[in-house]
Amino acid sequence: MLNYQSKLLKAERIFQSQRSIAKKTSGFTLLELIIVIIILGVMSVGITGFITLSTQTYLNVSERDELLSSARFAVERLNREVRDAAPNSVRVANGLGWHCLEFIPIVGSTTYIDIPDTSEEANNNLQVIPFLDKNGHDYECGNGSTCRDLVTVYPLDSTDIYKNVYTNQQDTGKVFWLNSTSIVDTNTWQLTLNSPLGVQFDEHSPTERLYILGSPVSYCTHDIRGLWRFDNYIVTENQKTPPRVADRSLMAENLVAFNALTPVFNVAGATLQRNAIVSIRLNFVRDGENIVFQNEIHINNIP
Repeated sequence: MLNYQSKLLKAERIFQSQRSIAKKTSGFTLLELIIVIIILGVMSVGITGFITLSTQTYLNVSERDELLSSARFAVERLNREVRDAAPNSVRVANGLGWHCLEFIPIVGSTTYIDIPDTSEEANNNLQVIPFLDKNGHDYECGNGSTCRDLVTVYPLDSTDIYKNVYTNQQDTGKVFWLNSTSIVDTNTWQLTLNSPLGVQFDEHSPTERLYILGSPVSYCTHDIRGLWRFDNYIVTENQKTPPRVADRSLMAENLVAFNALTPVFNVAGATLQRNAIVSIRLNFVRDGENIVFQNEIHINNIP
């Protein structure tokens, strides 16, 4: 029995010794380490390339979306405002790198009952049917402040609107400054014009249509300065590029001009078959991304 236990202890010592030797000699060979390093390097290069490509794709999509959103906002704002322009008030001028589209927005419109023309004695009072402003309220000249609105009847081209309006001294024409409004009765309002001599309109409108106009608005592009909106400035006979002493807002950046033969703005005047059409072509470029907006705006308003 003792001999058997002695042999068992001896065998256990031999097993522990061999096990200790095996632990000391276990591990990777140099070749295995090199193979592992190569595999990890290849994997890291692939993963890095995938992450870089995904990041660059995201940045490109974000920049394009930002450029598209900015351009769409500017173009949509321009389209909406031009559609509300007074008949034949849209005009275009270029100069010193600027390309400008100018128009006068409609504040309100109505049917007149009586206006003085060249066959009648001049006076400042017009009888009209009550009407609403563009916000859906009863029209009030100036709304408590100095009235800067204009009255026009039957303007057939831009000259009828812009010529000599700013002088405030004309007594015949198609556009005059408005001074005040008053109620005659439930069906009649009186518009009083601001002229020291009284006025005479050149001719009547076939539909007896009268328009109330606000301050002019200009959209101007420049090769460097983007697309700008100008408002709250004085009407002038000759269009300015851009308007002076005006409030201005930057509508869009990253505009690049086309060649000289491709105008940014173009106006096709009204004919007997159609109303005026404004063509707009804007080229937006940013970090290699190029977006061209080209559309036509049909002005529904007629004299």
